Amino acid sequence: MEMTAFLESLKKLEQLGLTQQTLLFVLNSQYVIKSVSDTKDGPAWMKSWKKRDWKTANGKPVANQELWQDIDRELDKFDSSKLKFAWLRSTVSDAGSDFVDSLLIKRMDE
Repeated sequence: MEMTAFLESLKKLEQLGLTQQTLLFVLNSQYVIKSVSDTKDGPAWMKSWKKRDWKTANGKPVANQELWQDIDRELDKFDSSKLKFAWLRSTVSDAGSDFVDSLLIKRMDE
């Protein structure tokens, strides 16, 4: 779900012509963040997966490979130096997160 939400947000940002803007993605999935972004823990996992032909360090195919490849293709359209990522615990209340949740609930009710 987090991967799909991230992919769809990238598509929408591309549609809006924002591929060269500085963007901050606040995600509650460290899995997505560590997969697509270099962090203090090391380089983005996706870089290694691609080098190994979409295999993990133990040689197994990456889970959700097609979705990760879609994300990779979409990310290629952006200026990676302008993409920033922050992690937000899913249990923490945050004004921005609460706002998005309210929009989602409203949309689902339509």
